[in-house]
Amino acid sequence: MATVEYVGGRSYAEFTHEGVTYGFARGTIRDDIPEELATRFDHPGYPQWKVNGLNSSEELLAIVEHDDSTSSEADFNSNWTRQEMIKWFSARGESTPRTSTKASLVARAESLLNPAPEVEETVEEVVAEENTEEPEAVVVDEADDGEGED
Repeated sequence: MATVEYVGGRSYAEFTHEGVTYGFARGTIRDDIPEELATRFDHPGYPQWKVNGLNSSEELLAIVEHDDSTSSEADFNSNWTRQEMIKWFSARGESTPRTSTKASLVARAESLLNPAPEVEETVEEVVAEENTEEPEAVVVDEADDGEGED
C-alpha cells in the first residue's frame, strides 16, 4: 500500500473516496489510502502531495516503456499539444525557443522531416557564369546628341 503525505499550504485538507473521508493536516503521512486515490495524488500537477510506495501495474509500465509518441523515430503529428511537440524536438536533440508557437514548431518539424534538396550550384558559381558571357554591343549614333530634333 502507498503512503501519502500532505505538504500543501493549507493547514487541513480532506477527501472523500467511495464514501470514506480521509483527512490530512499539514505533514500528515497516511498509509491507509486506497491505491486508486493515491494514484490521483501522484501527479506532477499536485505538488502538495508526496506519494511513496505506489505499486504500478505491469500494464501501465508496459505502456510507458513502449510509448514512442515522442521518440525520435515517431512521425510528427501537427495535432499534438505544444508540449508534446517540444518533447518530440527534445528527443531528436533539437532545442526550442520559449517563444515558439505551434505553427512555427510544425513548420520547423516539416523542414526537419523533409529537408530541402541540395542545390548543386552556389550563388558564386551562377554569378561567375553570368560574368563570363560577352555583353551585347550597343550602337550609339554619334550625330544624335540626345536632345531631340531642333
